[in-house]
Amino acid sequence: MSQATQIVLGTVGVAAVLTILVVFFMALG
Repeated sequence: MSQATQIVLGTVGVAAVLTILVVFFMALG
């Protein structure tokens, strides 16, 4: 796997986790 692919996957992964956390806290609030 190329370095660019790893960077893209890492960025998408972080964005997904942040989105899930934001939705979770919004649901709680």
